[in-house]
Amino acid sequence: MSRRNQVEVAPKDTERFTVVIYLAKTSVAFPELEMRSCEDYALAFGWRVSVTIVDDELEKCPEQRPLLQAALQTIKDKSAGAILIASQATVSPIDGEYREFARQVERAGGFVQVTRR
Repeated sequence: MSRRNQVEVAPKDTERFTVVIYLAKTSVAFPELEMRSCEDYALAFGWRVSVTIVDDELEKCPEQRPLLQAALQTIKDKSAGAILIASQATVSPIDGEYREFARQVERAGGFVQVTRR
């Protein structure tokens, strides 16, 4: 086959991995440092942030927090592949509650990534 008869196919565009940033608002101040930590983490991996959720209902357990459940729903809907959080305490200061939520995210096909240590 001559070069003239070959069809060149452009490389297929790949979709960027998409994440949700979930922040806990523990005071009247906006959690700027936590947001920057999550955004920098996403940027370092070339991930796209679809939405940033700021939740101030932290006194409730994870399954009773509508905004945290909305973040989980983005994983279930395949709209995002991960939830970025600044610390485990963002989900729950109780290890068992955090681990259960992380398992739910994993069962839905995603993961929870802590961006600050």
